Formats: sequence, C-alpha cells, structure tokens
Amino acid sequence: METILLTEEEKNKIFPYKKIFIFSTILKDLFNNYFNYRQYKRLNENRPIPKELVPLGLDQKKHEESNKYSKAKLKYSIISSILPNIIDLLIIYFDLYPIQYNYSKKACSYFYFNPEKEYGPLMMFIIFELIRSEIVSLPFEVYETFVLEEKFGFNKTTVKTFITDQIKTFCLFSIFLPPIIAILVYIIIKGGKYFYIFTEIFFIVLVFVFMWVYPNFIQPLYNKFKELEDGELKDGIFNLAKSLDYPLKKIYEMDNSTRSAHSNAYLFGFGKNKRIVLFDTLIKKLETKEIVSVLGHELGHWKKSHFIFNMLFIFTYFFILFYLLQFFMYEKNIFISFGFTQKSAFIGLFLFFQIYSPASYFINILQFFMTRKFEYQADNFACEIGYGEQLKSSLTKLSEENKSSLDPDPLYSMVNYSHPTLIERVRAINNYLELKNKKN
Repeated sequence: METILLTEEEKNKIFPYKKIFIFSTILKDLFNNYFNYRQYKRLNENRPIPKELVPLGLDQKKHEESNKYSKAKLKYSIISSILPNIIDLLIIYFDLYPIQYNYSKKACSYFYFNPEKEYGPLMMFIIFELIRSEIVSLPFEVYETFVLEEKFGFNKTTVKTFITDQIKTFCLFSIFLPPIIAILVYIIIKGGKYFYIFTEIFFIVLVFVFMWVYPNFIQPLYNKFKELEDGELKDGIFNLAKSLDYPLKKIYEMDNSTRSAHSNAYLFGFGKNKRIVLFDTLIKKLETKEIVSVLGHELGHWKKSHFIFNMLFIFTYFFILFYLLQFFMYEKNIFISFGFTQKSAFIGLFLFFQIYSPASYFINILQFFMTRKFEYQADNFACEIGYGEQLKSSLTKLSEENKSSLDPDPLYSMVNYSHPTLIERVRAINNYLELKNKKN
C-alpha cells in the first residue's frame, strides 16, 4: 500500500469522482422509480383482463387479485431499495469507507494478519461489509417472508428454517467470498500490464466451478432432492429428452413447498451428465403434458445454444470491465475523492465497481432484452415439437399461482423483467401456431 502525496495545485484540481457517483446514483434511482410509478399507476387503473387470457381460464377477479399482489410487491420493492441506497450514499458522502478500512486493518491483529499487506485488511473489510449488509437487509427479508408472502399465501417457511437459511448464507459468503476476492487481487497485482487477461481467465474458471458446486453441494444445504418416481411423468420427460438427443441421466424432485408455494424447473449438468430438477409445487400444480411442455421450453434453450450465448455475453462484459479497471484502479484522484489516503489494489477494485454500479443498471436492461428474445425462441421451439397449447396452459396456471401481473406497464416490464409477460407470450404462441396452421 502506497501513501498518496499531493501538491497544493493537485489538491485544487481533484476530479470530483464522488460527486459524479452520487449524482449518477440518484439519477439512476429516479429513473427506476419513474418506471415504478408508471407500473403503480397502471395497476390502479383497474384495466380489463386481456381478452386472449379469458379462454385460458383467467377472469377479472383473478386479474384484480394479481394486481393486489403486484402493488404490494412494488411498494415493498421501492421501500426496500430506497433505504439501503440512502445508507450507501451516506457512507460514501461522509467518507465512512476509509474509516471502515482502518478498522479492518486494526482487526487484522486478532487474526494474525499483517495489516500492512493487501490481503488481511481485504478479508476483514469484506466481512464487515457482509455484516452491514445483513443488518440492513434482514428486517426487509423478515417482512417479505412473514408478512407480504404470508398475506398472499405463498410463505411456507418456518421461523427456524428462515434463521438457519440466514446463518447458512452468511457463513457461505464469509467463507468463500474473501478468498475469491483475495485471489482476484493477487492476480491483478502479479499480472502486470496485461492483468485483465488473467483476471478474465480466473473469472471463467470460477463461473464453471460455481456451476458445478452450486447444484451439487450448496443447493442441497437448503433443499432436499429425491429422484422422481417411476410413472407417466418420468417416462414422458425421458422420451422428450431422447427425441431431442438431450443426454438426460436423472430427474429430481425438490421440496420447494417447505419454503414457498412458487413453482419452477431447471436443467443442470455438464457434457453427457445432464439432470433436471422439478419443484414439488410444479408437479402438484400442473398436469403431466403441461410439465413436459415446460421442459420442452427449457430444452429449447439448450437446443438453440442460449446458454452459450449468455456465457459469451457475460464473459465479454467482464472482460471489458477488467480492461477498463486498469485505467482507474490506481488513479489517485479516485482514492482522494472517496476519502482514502493510501493506494491499494483492493480498494481500487472496490471503488471502480462502486463508480461503475449506476451504469450496470442500463447493462441489465440490455441483457433483459436478449433473454426475452431467447424466451420467445424457446416458446416457439416447444410449439415446433407439438406442445404449444399445453405450454399456454402451463404458463397460465403458473402465472395464476404466482399472482404475476397480467397486464403490466410495457416500459416497466422492459427494464425489470428478464422474461416476457404472460400476455406477450400467449400472443406470440398464438401467432406462431396460426402461421404454422396456415403453412400446413
């Protein structure tokens, strides 16, 4: 770590990174809350249910019920984001991060870390951040789980399960995040002029390791998995996988009902060792052909290589970030602007991602645009293999069960949803089936 020395002339010419960050963060939040306002206004308009959804079993009463849940979730989302954002801005404005870093250096002596090296203070700083984040977010999580979700019949989590989940999550982050960041900082320091190449390689390896570790070791800490029982559903899924040359080895049922009434299904595995996980809530809610149609959609993502495109997007995105990092990480004006008096690779990394964070909001919108396009393609694939009507039915039931907004504001949907809304998907499926029938 290097002490920053400035001449009087340099002190008078410090670029106002902190002010720009605060302004851009507030602007981003105002931008986001404008869309929240549009959505809340639309939910209060009591619009009639889209006519395409009526033949699928939805009615105005169900539409109004989903609007009630959507409004409650929107209010919670606004409040639960504003307060943490205010706290973060106050920490930045009053230069509390340098104070936290100094306390991190002092705490090193209790764990036999060298406070003058990068890695000891780094470890303690991250632990302090995790503790602060937990303190701030915990009341909101309690309210969301035991008040909001309970009110609308979704919560199945007991107090004991909630507490143990919180402890497990905090321990996992505390155990793995500090050494991962420490390795990243070590690569940055030792990587020299072209460190961004080595950090990109480390990131790619880390992503694939996590993709293997999470479903096999982390997820089982929270949920129980059992192989799907023999029967029509299991046979239907294996037959579908075989017809598409998907190397499916096992199908699991996960006990999501112990925590929530929401439903889902996902694929995981590498090479020829593919597996499928079905939430038990999904099995209870949908009929066999409807579940198979959902998996037809998921297998459409695999068949059309959407996973590869997503990975390429993410890897390219982080390569650009790591490349840009070299121009900011040791920029002394950034350290001084945020109240630091010493240069540090870790603090440079930390401040870079702080400054960049408002821009990530708009990158997410771009990524949502891409993933929504992929969802339409996967829906079309399910239609191609003969599950169009069943997919419409399953999407409708899942939307009804989850009380999803049936007719959200288009701009709000664009910046907040990674998937098209139910009405958008139903219309697209109807159009696809109509064109298919005309060709036949």
